[in-house]
Amino acid sequence: MTTKGEILLVDDDQDLRDSLQIILEKNGYFVRTAANGQEALEAVKNKRPDLMILDIMMTTDTEGFDLAYELKSKPELKDLPIILLTSFLEKVRQEGPDKFQHIMGESWPAKWLFEKPVDTKKLIAKIEGILAGG
Repeated sequence: MTTKGEILLVDDDQDLRDSLQIILEKNGYFVRTAANGQEALEAVKNKRPDLMILDIMMTTDTEGFDLAYELKSKPELKDLPIILLTSFLEKVRQEGPDKFQHIMGESWPAKWLFEKPVDTKKLIAKIEGILAGG
């Protein structure tokens, strides 16, 4: 069976991982999952995916950022497409911006950002565009 590509889905929310995995697989993608940055790093070392979907806030508020920066620093992974997922904007609305200034001041290690809850139709369209080279 051929697939449209291999995606590594990284999120500490088991329910989100499960639901996105089902949706992505129904749309023709092979999906591997990881629950945190360390698992994701191991998964990438074992086999580079075609694309990574990465939650920003997992064990720490910046775990996803930290992993994305680490991956982009490796020559063999600097062109790995990464889509960041976040409930960051909702968290800023709830907790106020002061706690998050260090994140907002950073350059973003990925071109694409989707806010949770994820609009899966838009996510699928973006994945198809990225993997098609656009």
